[in-house]
Amino acid sequence: MRRSVLHSIVIATATAAASASVSVSAAQGADPAVNFAGSNARFAGDCHGQDASLAGSGNTVTIHGACRAFQIAGGDNRVLVDMAGNGTIKVYGDNNQVSWTSSGDVQVTTVGQNNTVTRAR
Repeated sequence: MRRSVLHSIVIATATAAASASVSVSAAQGADPAVNFAGSNARFAGDCHGQDASLAGSGNTVTIHGACRAFQIAGGDNRVLVDMAGNGTIKVYGDNNQVSWTSSGDVQVTTVGQNNTVTRAR
């Protein structure tokens, strides 16, 4: 019986720690350099002319603020990002859709399958 109770406590602690990890990562999205990690979430932020990144899957994200660079690592994300002229977008993963706005051109790198990166009209 004692071993079963200890096992339940360990599982409960691990589950709570995993949930806290996602919450902390989402809260960090408010930093001047927008860094967001999570899954199946909605997020809006402002990169304030800094770099921005997204790690995770199934997210719907809007980022304002003329980002110098934007990078995704994950899959099935939907992103609208405002880029600085001559900025860079890097997409690693599969099935990501990125739309971008900018006053200039943007360099795009994709690694993975079925990623689309297009200029928003």
